[in-house]
Amino acid sequence: MVDYRIRTFLTLYETMNYRKTGEALCLSQPAVSQQIRGLEEKYGCKLFVYDGRKLSATPQAHRVAEYARTALYNEQRLQQELEGVTAREIRVGATKTIGEFVVADALSKYVRRSADSLKITVDNTAVLLHQLEHGQLDFALIEGAFDRQKFGSRLFRRARFVGLCRKDHPFAGRTVSLEELAGQCLVVREEGSGTRGILKNVLAERGYSLELFSRVICANQFSLITRFVADGDGVTFAYEPVADGRSELAFFHLDCLDESREFSLVYLKGTHVLKLVREVLGELVPEDLEYAEGCEEKACKKPDDMVK
Repeated sequence: MVDYRIRTFLTLYETMNYRKTGEALCLSQPAVSQQIRGLEEKYGCKLFVYDGRKLSATPQAHRVAEYARTALYNEQRLQQELEGVTAREIRVGATKTIGEFVVADALSKYVRRSADSLKITVDNTAVLLHQLEHGQLDFALIEGAFDRQKFGSRLFRRARFVGLCRKDHPFAGRTVSLEELAGQCLVVREEGSGTRGILKNVLAERGYSLELFSRVICANQFSLITRFVADGDGVTFAYEPVADGRSELAFFHLDCLDESREFSLVYLKGTHVLKLVREVLGELVPEDLEYAEGCEEKACKKPDDMVK
């Protein structure tokens, strides 16, 4: 079983405040200090240090936190199995492209065939990674960059990241340069979203920013973004599935953009979620998902993994 002091450690790690930790756990500050000292003696290293009056975690504390979150997650799942829980709560996270346009049907089918409770969080990459790190999700399906040293991951599939415009826009069906984007109105997702991050990185690599565009409209829903674009109010960049069923939209391509991008399955390292992922998502899951690290390399080359 997980050492009871680990929960105290994690609370202090997240609050960086002994008083708040004690209040959260109904412990006195001396009791919190005693438990942390006990862990430091157990592991033979300092976990927290003061710089003046500011408490900070040591590098060793970061490693302990990674272990602790995994251990608590696995203990929770083990307890459910031992108690014979027949209806689990499964917590799935997905970025908005994936949640709305890729896995919605699969999740609906799972709800119909299973007694499990399904908690689905559709949000941007930054929010999902935070929730995953804090044990609030079993797994997440995300687009964009993340810390591969901190999380376990598998390639879920690939999709094309393209420009979208109104079908009678001068860009429709063309390949354009960054310079041609100057003066256009950009409709884009909020900070923290994978699609916005990709576009900003492409621009930054070539010495540009969103200021290249004459105007930037920010929205956190693709339905609103595609409505603006379809009405001729601007252009956007998104994954191809976002345009499914939208005959009033057209694709365009950016000459400096590698359009092939990854959708990743992300989870806490050391947690055994791959079987659960296959249960929930069924035929959407690549056949080789469960196999050794490096299976991503094989999956990347399979044309069937491209989102049509």
